[in-house]
Amino acid sequence: MGGDFGPSVVLEGAVRAFRELGISSIVVGVEAELLACLKQFGIESVPSGTAGITVQNATEVITMDDAPSAAIRGKVDSSIRVAFELVRKGEGSAVVSPGNTGAVMAAGLFVSGTLPGIARPAIATLIPRVGDREPTILLDSGANTDCHAHQLVQFALMGTFYAKAINLYEHPRVAILSNGTESSKGNDITRAAYAALTELPVINFVGYIEGRGLGKDIADVVVCDGFIGNITLKTMEGAVELILDSLRYYTSQSLFRWKLGMMLAKPMFKLLFKEKLDPSTYGGAPLLGLRDVAIICHGSSNARAIMNAIRVAKKSVDGDLVEKLGGALTHLDEVGESFNEALFDRIGKRFEKKKGVIK
Repeated sequence: MGGDFGPSVVLEGAVRAFRELGISSIVVGVEAELLACLKQFGIESVPSGTAGITVQNATEVITMDDAPSAAIRGKVDSSIRVAFELVRKGEGSAVVSPGNTGAVMAAGLFVSGTLPGIARPAIATLIPRVGDREPTILLDSGANTDCHAHQLVQFALMGTFYAKAINLYEHPRVAILSNGTESSKGNDITRAAYAALTELPVINFVGYIEGRGLGKDIADVVVCDGFIGNITLKTMEGAVELILDSLRYYTSQSLFRWKLGMMLAKPMFKLLFKEKLDPSTYGGAPLLGLRDVAIICHGSSNARAIMNAIRVAKKSVDGDLVEKLGGALTHLDEVGESFNEALFDRIGKRFEKKKGVIK
């Protein structure tokens, strides 16, 4: 029931997922409203084997303005909470939602729980890169506005094994998003995470990366807190829209030969903007660290984005993503030891430095 455009877009995406990809869905929400929307797509009865759609009634709706934790506890029959409960009971395989991200995370924590050793889940978003290179994985891109250094190390570990689980990279390079590439850059949190990751052999750590390097062949997994990650993601989306809108503007104002040039370049621009830079191509991003598969969609997702998010969910389930992450996270004990050693080493150096100043 969430998202900027209401349930009709979500339902259209679910119908397309079945018709184009053969993936069935349970749509969760206010039944009367969902059934009315389904009639727009020629679906008169539910469940319908020919449409691959089943409706699960949920009488309450969590809006974008609701406080996530309070809404999950107070609205026990909300579509987001009911969806997670269906997966917990084995009636569904994964949750896909363009609704309130905080509520999805709260429901995931409350109903599904986290994998052993994980403090907080993280959203792993794919960032396109130049040429034929596979995308960069950015996490967290919005689930946690504040993070401790130990959480950044956990994100690095989850991102590494997520990249392997979906066969994106065999030995992914991991970097921390920062304001410079030198080891002295960043803040206390990123520097502590930097020191811990340097000592962790299971992670192929390559240091810091700047925002302008996300689209380059520098790192395959980039970690940051959700506040920075979400701003980075939406700034990149805004930059793409700026370029596209500027091209449209100058084409409408320009000479005939410029318009002709744009027409000739249309296939290339379609490939670039529609297939590579359009967020709907990637669908949604997994909320890593939960005991169940959950895919977070952009609030303004269209039907194509919802369809592709369902595709991502099925791929994650078929690839045993949660099981593989759970097995890989046995390395968290090693992470804890490395983190503590790095942290106490940094505290010791600061103490020695202050002691030297006093002398």
